Amino acid sequence: MIRQHNPDTPAMSREGRAVHRALWKADTKHAHDDDYTLQSRNMDVSPPNLVGLCLDMCSERERREREQHGLLHPLEMQNRHLQKRGFRHGGHPIADPGRTVKEYSRPAAGKELSSPRNLRPPATLLKTVQYLIMEIWEEVNEQDSTSLALAYPFVFDRLRAVRQDLTVQRISGTEGAPVLEGSLGFLLCAPYLVRDLPLEDYSETLHSTQVRESFAELMQCYNRGGKFVRQAEFRALLLLYDLGNLDAMHRALQLPHSIRNSPEIRLALDINRSYLEKNWVRLFRLVRQLDCLKACAFYRHLPDCRSQAIRIYMNAYSSRNCRFPLDHLTYLLAVDSPFKASDMCKRRGLVVTSGEYEFVLFHKASFKDVDLECPGREIQLVEAKKENMSWAEVMMGQEICTV
Repeated sequence: MIRQHNPDTPAMSREGRAVHRALWKADTKHAHDDDYTLQSRNMDVSPPNLVGLCLDMCSERERREREQHGLLHPLEMQNRHLQKRGFRHGGHPIADPGRTVKEYSRPAAGKELSSPRNLRPPATLLKTVQYLIMEIWEEVNEQDSTSLALAYPFVFDRLRAVRQDLTVQRISGTEGAPVLEGSLGFLLCAPYLVRDLPLEDYSETLHSTQVRESFAELMQCYNRGGKFVRQAEFRALLLLYDLGNLDAMHRALQLPHSIRNSPEIRLALDINRSYLEKNWVRLFRLVRQLDCLKACAFYRHLPDCRSQAIRIYMNAYSSRNCRFPLDHLTYLLAVDSPFKASDMCKRRGLVVTSGEYEFVLFHKASFKDVDLECPGREIQLVEAKKENMSWAEVMMGQEICTV
């Protein structure tokens, strides 16, 4: 049975709807029963018994080729102050074997994607993910756009290559899940951290596609059976990322009792129900309970949820003699300051009174539809949840990092 997309499923933004429709078309064409499925588009799938032999993060052959052609990323180069031989012929920097990571390569004629010498086994792939997040991203200054613009494209590309090695070797189950979980930790947090980068450094559409395809593979790993410590957590993350998706909710309700009744799944399902019922007071109350990683998964839906909530309040409190306290609206929308809530109202044509106590006048006659706000900084709902953890620890899971 081929899954059909429900056209009534709520969407969060125009771009989100476009990506969602495109993915569902591909899913309809190639899907298996009721599973998020991996699409090996234009790629020669390897035999099931293919095993990678490369125990380094990057094969020696690729490292030499990229070194000779000047294709090394700055994060892969040897420290120039520590080099004894300086630069090779042609002025190209020397690769640091301990820092060079296999780059993503598009499937094309003549490329040896399935050569065991170039493929990394599961243990090496997990080591690569841990290196990219716990060493490369750990050193990033999230307040510095230059640092983000250097590190994000590098980590994003190298994680694509990790997933490509998983796909070519058909690694799944308990071997593939930890690799994908670490990758998804980065993919879910990164949109919050790089939200202000220009399009040439961060493509929301491409990033969203990688998130969905990574979730597809991870769900396949879980469906193969076995013991997965973080299964409930990542199934909840999928529900939050794909907010309002009835198909995802239906699959969650079919999970084994021990997973379905876990606190993570129950909270994620409650948030989805609140969204579908347009119960915004309850939704934001529940969203406050999310940890940092789950808040990042939900983050992209905040502008749409707040916009819909303002419209509901406008319909409910549209009266000539009614004044709605701005402080209370700030709390209901879970925004960080009355100034931000006031700006959202003013953009929609609503009047906000000035004085010791500010009020919003929800008058239908003055209300106007506007484009959604761009996702911005969220101290209360995201950053405060991080507490004393680093972003790398949030991505990998604090428990995993301390093992």
